[in-house]
Parts: sequence; C-alpha cells; structure tokens
Amino acid sequence: MESPALPDSLAFYFVIRYDGLVKIVTADEIRRLDRAAVQEKGIPGVVLMENAGRAVADLVLERFSPLNGCTVWIACGTGSNGGDGFVIARHLAVAGASVTVQLIGDENRIKGDARVHYEILRRIGVAPGVDAPRDARIKIDALLGTGVKGAPRDEIAAAIDALNATDAPTIAVDMPSGVDADTGASPGAAVRADVTVTFGYPKLGLFLSPGADLAGEIVVSPIGFPWTALESATPYTWLRPGEMRRLLPERPRESHKGMFGHLLVAGGSRGMSGAPAMAARAALRTGAGLVTVAAPQCAQPIIASRLDEAMTVPLLERDGAMAAQSVDQILDLASKMDAVCLGPGMTQQEETQAAICELLRRLDKPVVLDADGLNALARHPESLAGRQALTVLTPHPGECARLLGVDTSAIQTDRIGAVRNAAKRYGSVVVLKGARTLICDGRKDSLPVAVNTTGNPGMATGGSGDTLTGIIGAFVARGMDGFDAACLGVYLHGSAGDIAAASIGPQGMIAGDICEAVPAAILRLMERR
Repeated sequence: MESPALPDSLAFYFVIRYDGLVKIVTADEIRRLDRAAVQEKGIPGVVLMENAGRAVADLVLERFSPLNGCTVWIACGTGSNGGDGFVIARHLAVAGASVTVQLIGDENRIKGDARVHYEILRRIGVAPGVDAPRDARIKIDALLGTGVKGAPRDEIAAAIDALNATDAPTIAVDMPSGVDADTGASPGAAVRADVTVTFGYPKLGLFLSPGADLAGEIVVSPIGFPWTALESATPYTWLRPGEMRRLLPERPRESHKGMFGHLLVAGGSRGMSGAPAMAARAALRTGAGLVTVAAPQCAQPIIASRLDEAMTVPLLERDGAMAAQSVDQILDLASKMDAVCLGPGMTQQEETQAAICELLRRLDKPVVLDADGLNALARHPESLAGRQALTVLTPHPGECARLLGVDTSAIQTDRIGAVRNAAKRYGSVVVLKGARTLICDGRKDSLPVAVNTTGNPGMATGGSGDTLTGIIGAFVARGMDGFDAACLGVYLHGSAGDIAAASIGPQGMIAGDICEAVPAAILRLMERR
C-alpha cells in the first residue's frame, strides 16, 4: 500500500496555519510561559502534554484517515517531546492505526508527566521498543524538544537519519529534532519534516534557515490554553496578513495626488540607470502620489524614457556619477518632498560617496538608504550622528556585514543578532534582506524584530532590492511610521513576488515582474479579513 500523500504544497511558499497572536517566542520564553500556565493558572502539566499530543493526533486523523491497518512509526525520546509522542501513539492506536513506538534512550530516564503517559500507553497494550518498522506509511518525530542545543548525540542522530531515509510523510512535534528553537541552526543531523505542529506560539527557529526549510508546513496549536492570558516579553513578531491589512493606508474617495506623498529618488550613474528607475516605478505602483528622480546628467534622459509617470531632474556629474556640487541641488529638491530614497545605482566613486555622507548629515527629511548609500555609511558611520529625521537602512547580508565590520558568514550565522546590532548601532530602522527578511526598530530600547515569510527564490534577481526601496519609500512619503512602513513594504514586496512566481514560475522572474505585481498584492491584502 502506498504512503498517504500530504496535500499539494505551494512549492516555494511558506505555509503556516495560525489563528493566534503574531508573537514568536524563544525557547526560554516558551518554558517560562509553560511554567506560568501550570503554576499561575493551575492547568496541570500532564494535561498540557495530553493536549499537545492530541493536537498532533488530530492532524494525522484529519489528513490521513482512515487509519485502519496503517503503520505509524513514532520515534520518541525520553523527555517531554517523547511524552507528547506517547500521547499521540495512544490516540492513533485507539483510532485503529498499527502503531510502532521506537524509544531512543533508557526508559528509566522517563520522568514526570512523560512517565505518566508512558505508563498509560503500556497499559493499553502498546509496548515501546527499540526497532523501527520497515513499512511505515506515516512517521512522527517526537525525539527532541525546544530546549536541546548542539548536535544530537549518536543514537538520536541515527534515529533522525532513519526517519529521513524513507519517503513516507513526516510530522515533527513542536520542532524538527536537531533544529535549534532559537536560531534555526542544525549543527548535526536534523529531521526533514513535511509538517511541524508547534505549541502555544511559533518558535523563532521555525522562521530562520535552515530551520524554516526543515519544518515544512507549520501548524500552531494553543493546546487548550489561552496563552494571551500570560504576558509574553518576546520582542519578535511575525508579519501576518491581518496585521498588515490594518497598516495599509486608506485611499479616500475624495483624493488627489498631493494626499499620497511626493517621493524623491536620488541615484543612478553611467550604466546604472535601471536602479533608480526601478525604485521610482515601484513607488508609483505602491500608490505614491508623485515621484521625482534626481540622477546624473548622463543617466537622466535614459531614466526619463523609462518613466512616463515620474518627473526627472539632471544632477551635476563627474565621470558619470553624482558630483559634490549636486548636494545642494538634492537638498533644494528634498525641501519640497516628503521623503527621499538615496543610493540606488550611485557607484562607489570617492566624490559620490562623500556627497552621500554630506546629504545624510544635512537632509531633514525621512531617508530610505540602500545600495551605494549603505556603502558610504559603512565607511563613515558618523554621518548619522545627530540626525533627527527617520532613517531606514535596507542592507543585504554583504552590506550588513560592512555596516557592522564583520564577515558575511557572521551575519548569516546569526541574522537576528545582526539586524538588532545594526539597528542599535545606527539608531535606525533596519531591513535585513534575505529568504526570511528581518526588520528591527533601533529607535526603541527593546529592539523589536519582525520576521517576514512572504517571497520566494525567484526574487533573487537584480533590481529586486531597488523595488523594495521604492515600496518602502512610498509608504514613508505618505507619513507612515518607519517601522510600520518597512514591515508593510517588505510584506507586500514578498507577496508581489509570490504572485509573479505563481503566474510565470520562479526561474525566469525579473524585478520588473515583482514591480508590476505590487498592485495585485495590495488588492489581495485589502480583500483579506
């Protein structure tokens, strides 16, 4: 008999079922909340474990019924995660499945609530053993929980390898075993799950690679407790559609272009006219009322030919790039604008970089800084000293490494730490781009971080970052708070990429496809409830 198939996935989409709050927690925070649920609210731990196991069993029954004669392999450790597995085994056995519980570790180490459920399982006739079935049609990973750090020990690693060796669908309990609940790292063997059922709140490591790639679809179960009744100190949130819908600015029936902001895009150089043009078009597609592009004389006619709806202004130049004398031109233009996007395609010529730093010191309007603007700031971080107006930085990992003076590998190893360090150092809103783009508000002592899950690999193409700069710039020009503008911009940028990929596939996508899909992404968000 063939293994039951999971529902068709959305390929490159991040799939999560969660109707609770937008908070994401660390392992320490979820343990604190668990203790509070038991000690302050009086719900016994054995009940929480029962509810957790039942949540996984219910998912299996929902997706794979009927289970009569279906062999289910449940790999259990000796801790609380294994205790959840014992509950799952009992419910599936009662439902008619042929359950094999493989116990990894000494049964004498099973304590507390897990021991209660272990003994119940034995009394109903399911005896855990050390062997795995050869013909399992469903696999359940209940080996390691959220508190485990480092590479799994040998016997657990062997069980993980065995789970990964067959094609039957795999459901992970709370976290895929071998994945760090806080960082998403997998320093050793790690389970590749098709679905992860996590409890209370989603864990941070489920949103960060490689954990996000190993978790598969994520289903969050409250396991019978109103977690909102407990205060959570986590600074992490997930950008969910409902919250993003509430941030979307209204467009009243009685409107005119002056109500929706005038954005200045300053950038470009010889051979780099596409970057500011892409940012400008994205801003217009996002709903900016007016957009003006200021570019060196050599690039201005090319940009003007690409943008029917935007205004363009030629800047003084030297060797095909912005000259020092153009600073006053830009300052004069910016005085009539609501926000400035600075940096796309500007080059790293010394005179241009100095001009960018001068603009950062003197501009009194909100600035979205990208590309060569970030490179200039990395060389002269003092350029932001004393700046009062909003600054939004939008680095990719390499640019963030330069801003922090570290290697790119250090950024990717700890993306959460990197975005918080950059936001604190520069006192700005920082958007760390990547497969799970992170947004941190460095203006607040708590350094809150939002995690985005829209987007797909097709967006790894030239000009995608310029498009994001324009989207965020449009919202900033409309008067939105910088953190909110960055969050909404990142969410819609990824959503537009998903719409484009669904239409033409991710392989041949270009930044223009993302840009043209922005209105559809906004419409989709407006229709969400």
